[in-house]
Amino acid sequence: MNSAPEVFFFGLIGLLTVAWLLRELPLQYVITVLIVMAVVAAVGRLMVKTTCWWLPILVLNSRGVSRFALRKWTDRAYYGWWVIGMTCVLSTGLAPSWSTPMLALLMQIAATPWLVKRRPGNTPSYLPILTFAMMAAGGLLGFFVLPL
Repeated sequence: MNSAPEVFFFGLIGLLTVAWLLRELPLQYVITVLIVMAVVAAVGRLMVKTTCWWLPILVLNSRGVSRFALRKWTDRAYYGWWVIGMTCVLSTGLAPSWSTPMLALLMQIAATPWLVKRRPGNTPSYLPILTFAMMAAGGLLGFFVLPL
């Protein structure tokens, strides 16, 4: 990050993502998910040799958008696989690189036990859609480099 607008942008995106996660998951799960995804991103950075520190935020919000889009089919047999696949596609849409779907898949598989919604209720959350749209707009404005 090189400027104050970038710090504000990613700070706001991060806060909205954590607020959305705290609505759906217990605090200890949110902390664990953030740590697991950060570790996968760090290992991915070592393997790919490019900066991808913001990829966990992108994957989490893509997952929220996927869950929102597929909310009517939660009782289907392969719902979880569809969410994982759609998350990889959405992540790759904002960060087009050969490594994005691989890292998104690894992050989701590593964090799946803690990403399962534990609270009852089927009310959809619009925060992931808002943050995903903000990230798309931020990519267009040049706040971050899209290719990994």
